[in-house]
Amino acid sequence: MDGMTNLATPAWWMAGGLRNVPGVLVAGEGRLAFVADDGPVFAAPLTAVGPVSWPWHWFGGGCRITVGADRFNITFVRPNGAPAASTHLLESAQSLAVVLSLGAVPAHSVAGLFDVRSGRAAGKLWKEVLPG
Repeated sequence: MDGMTNLATPAWWMAGGLRNVPGVLVAGEGRLAFVADDGPVFAAPLTAVGPVSWPWHWFGGGCRITVGADRFNITFVRPNGAPAASTHLLESAQSLAVVLSLGAVPAHSVAGLFDVRSGRAAGKLWKEVLPG
């Protein structure tokens, strides 16, 4: 990922069982973070991220991200019955980026990503950002 590339999109951490945690996946300035309402689930330098896999049965709408010894299943398509990503998280992507020392994140990159087509489009953007 280019150190100047910034991206923030709604995402859900599939934490196990029926627990799906809504949040925002944020990248910028060489760092990656997943932020939920109650704070960061993970935040790490991009060099500490990997491998990242894209299970075929998620049709490009989600990935498995390894950060250190932990693996996170992240989907960009809202799971059935899962709560929506918090409006205040989506509206404050700029503030989240500052808090996480990631630099500016374009506000337009967090809007309107709640259907399957848009979720898959977000996945395509993240494939360009995340390490293979």
